[in-house]
Amino acid sequence: MTASPPGEGAIAQVAVPAPLPTALSYKIPPGLSSAIVPGVRVVVPLGRRRLRGVVVGRSDEAPAGVRLRAIEEVLDLQPILTADLLELATFTASYYLEPIGEVIRAMVPSDLPPWGDRRVWLTDAGALTPPKNDAEAALVVALQESGRTTLAKLQKLVARRDFGETLAVLEESGRVAVEARRKAGGARYLNAVELPGGDLESQLAAVGRSPKGRAVVSHLHTLGRPATVEEVTAAVGCTASVVRRLFKSGLLRQFTQVERIDLDRHFLASEEHPPLVLRPDQAAAADVLRPAVEEHTFAAFLLAGMTGSGKTEVYLQAADAAVESGRTVLLLVPEIALVPALARTVRQRYGDRVAILHSNLGTAERHQEWERIRSGAARVVLGPRSALFAPVENLGLVVVDEEQDPAYKQDSSPRYSGRDLALVRARRARAVALLASATPSLESRYNVGVEKVRRLDLTARAGHGTLPEGVLVDLREEGRRRPGEVTFSPRLCDEIEHSLAHDEQVVLLRNRRGYSPMLLCRACGEDLRCEQCGLPRTYHRRDAFLQCHYCGSRRRSPEACPTCDEPALEPIGAGTERVEEDFKARFPGIAVDVLDRDTVRRPGGAAAVLERFGRGETQVLIGTQMVSKGHHFPRVGLSAVLSADTYLGFPDFRAVERTYNLLVQVAGRAGRGERPGRVVIQTYHPEHYAIRAALEHDDEAFAREEMSFRRAFHYPPFTRMIQLLAQDKDRDRAEGALRAVARQIFAHPEARQLRISGPAPAPLERLKDRWRFQLLARAKHGKVLRRVVREALREAPNAELTVDVDPLQLL
Repeated sequence: MTASPPGEGAIAQVAVPAPLPTALSYKIPPGLSSAIVPGVRVVVPLGRRRLRGVVVGRSDEAPAGVRLRAIEEVLDLQPILTADLLELATFTASYYLEPIGEVIRAMVPSDLPPWGDRRVWLTDAGALTPPKNDAEAALVVALQESGRTTLAKLQKLVARRDFGETLAVLEESGRVAVEARRKAGGARYLNAVELPGGDLESQLAAVGRSPKGRAVVSHLHTLGRPATVEEVTAAVGCTASVVRRLFKSGLLRQFTQVERIDLDRHFLASEEHPPLVLRPDQAAAADVLRPAVEEHTFAAFLLAGMTGSGKTEVYLQAADAAVESGRTVLLLVPEIALVPALARTVRQRYGDRVAILHSNLGTAERHQEWERIRSGAARVVLGPRSALFAPVENLGLVVVDEEQDPAYKQDSSPRYSGRDLALVRARRARAVALLASATPSLESRYNVGVEKVRRLDLTARAGHGTLPEGVLVDLREEGRRRPGEVTFSPRLCDEIEHSLAHDEQVVLLRNRRGYSPMLLCRACGEDLRCEQCGLPRTYHRRDAFLQCHYCGSRRRSPEACPTCDEPALEPIGAGTERVEEDFKARFPGIAVDVLDRDTVRRPGGAAAVLERFGRGETQVLIGTQMVSKGHHFPRVGLSAVLSADTYLGFPDFRAVERTYNLLVQVAGRAGRGERPGRVVIQTYHPEHYAIRAALEHDDEAFAREEMSFRRAFHYPPFTRMIQLLAQDKDRDRAEGALRAVARQIFAHPEARQLRISGPAPAPLERLKDRWRFQLLARAKHGKVLRRVVREALREAPNAELTVDVDPLQLL
C-alpha cells in the first residue's frame, strides 16, 4: 500500500488499545477530513465496542476484501502525539514485538480530557464585526445557526482544514468565546492548621509532655505558615489524631482550603546553595558535553563515576547548554521515590520551566504538566521511564540517571526499556543522550567498547567525601560459633556502637520486607504456602498476616498450625520488620526507622521517612534496596549489608551483576561528609569476585570477570535475547502452547543462527494460579532473532504468551 502524505487520503490507520499486531483502517467521514491528522485521538467502533484510538497515518487505498467502518468522533483539535513520538511508537512496537495500540496507550495519559467537550459561542463583538476572509465567515455562520455548541460539533459543521487556526484568531480577538477547560476531578478541599499567636515556650508548655504534640507545635513554629494536616503528619511522623487533639485543646486553629495545583510542594528546597565549583574531572566532562549539545547532532555518552562523585552537577551543566540554546531536556530517574531529591536541585536552577511527570500525580496535576510541556512553557521534564514520552519539541538532551537500574524496563505490556528508547529518541531528535551511573550496566560498557558510546569518567568524590573502608564478615565462621541465621554479627555490632558513640548515622540493608520469609511448623513441617503460587507466604508480624509477595493474596496468621493444630509455628529468616525488632533489643533508646514497600503505603510514605532521617530525628535507617540509591546524607558513617547473598542464588544470569550494583550503591551511602565512612558486608561467599570487587572498590575487576562469564556462555551483551513465556491454568496446555511455538522457530530457515534454551518450566513454575513455561532464544544479531520469533508467532496457537525482548528478569 502506498501511503499518502500525512493528513491526506480517505482512509485512516488507527491504533487502538487492543492486542492487535497492526493499526486498523477506517473510513474518514467528509465532515471530519480536515480534523483527522496523525497524532489526534478518535473514537472508532471495534466489534460491539467503541474505543479511543490514535490516528497513525492516512492513505487512499483500503485493504482488499474488507468492508471498512467509519470514524465516529475526533477528540483533539491538535495532535497530542508529535510526529517524532509517532515514529518512536512505531519503532517500539516493531522492536519489542508489541501491539502498536498498547505502545501508544503507554505514551498518552489515559484520562487526558478531549478538547471537544468545551462549549463555544459567538460574542457580541463577533456578531457585529464583518469576517475578514472565507474561513472566518464559515465559522461565524455556523455559530449563528447553532448558537452555543461544543467545539466537536462546531468542527463538524465547518469542516475546514484551517478550522483550528481560524478559531484561535477569533478567540484571541474576542469575537468567539471558548469555555475554560474543566479540571478533572474538581477541586480538592484540604484541612489546614496553624499556630495562634504567642511565643514557642508557652505553646510547648501548654502541650505538656506529649513528644509528638510538641514536635507538631515546633514544626509549625519553624514553618511560620499554615500547613495541611497531611503535610504536618508526614513531616513529624505522627497520626492525624495528634493534630486533632491539639485542635480540640485550643492549641491549633483549623480551617479548610482549596488545594492549589502547584507542584512546588513536591520539590521546593528549603535553602539556597551557592554555585558549585567543578573539580578538574567534572570540568573536563562538562567541557565535552556542552559543545556536543550545542552542535545539534546525535551523540551518546556514558558518565561513570563512584557514588557521590558529582555526576548530577555535570549533567545539569549539559542541561544548561540545551536550555540556553532554546532546546528542551528530559531527565529520567529509575523510580518515583528519587524524583523529589533531584527536583529540588532542578527547581532551584530552572524555576517554573520545570515539569514533573509520574503516575503518583493527581489527575489535574498530570493534565496541567502535560499541557505545560506540550505548549512549550516547560523546558525541562523530570520523571521515571514514562516521562520519556513527554511531548517536548526541539529536544536537546536526554539524561538517564542510574542507567543500570532494572526499573527502566517495563514489566508489563509494552515491555520496553526506557534507557534504550532514550538513545533512540535522542538519535531521531539529533540530541545528546547521557547515561549516568556509578556501576554502569554491562550493556553500556560493551557499547563503549564497540565505540557506540563515549565514556566520561569522574575519579573523585565531591567535597571532602572519601570512599568507605570495607569490612568483610564471613557468616560461615559466625555460623560455627552459634547456629542459626546471623543478623547482627559481633563485628557489625561493634561498628554500630562506634558510629552511635560518635553521633554518626547508620544505614542497614536487608532486602526482604516483612518479619520473616516463612512461618514454619516445627511439629509437622507445614509452611503455609500460597495456594495460587505454591510458594511460602511472608510473615508480617506487626499486622498479624501472611502475604504472598508474588500474587498479593493474604490471610490472617494463625496461632496454631492449621494442619496438626500444634502451637509450634516459628518464623524462619529475617525481614526488615524483624531486623528492626532485633536492633531495638540490642540498642535500646536509639531512634530507628524502616524504609520498604510497606512503609511507603503509610501516611507520608517514603518522603516522610527520608525527611526524618535527613533532619537527624532518626539515627538508624533499616530498609530494602530503597535505601541504596539516590540519597545523600552527609552524617552517615556506617552502611551495612546484613546478607549479601540474597541475589547470588537466583537462577538468572544477571544475578551477580545485580548483587554487585546493590553492594556498591549501599556502600556509597557512607562517607559522604567530613568524616570517612565504613561499609560492612556479611556473606556466606566471601571469595566471590562481585563481593570482593565491591569491598575493594575495584569496578574494573568486576567488569572483567563478569564480561568473561557472559562471553563464554553467549549471554548479553554479546548476544541478543528474547524470552517467550506461556501461562495457563492447565499445565499441559501451557507447555503444549510453548512447544508449538518452539517447533515453528526450529523450522525457520534462519534457526541455525539461534541458541535455544527450553521449552522448560520457568524458575517460578506456578504464579497466580497459572503454570508457566519459558523459552529463551539468543542470537548474535538482534534483527535475525526478532525476525525468526515474529514469524514463528504468526503461527502460534491462541495462548497466553508473553514476549519479552531484551529481558532483565528471568523468573
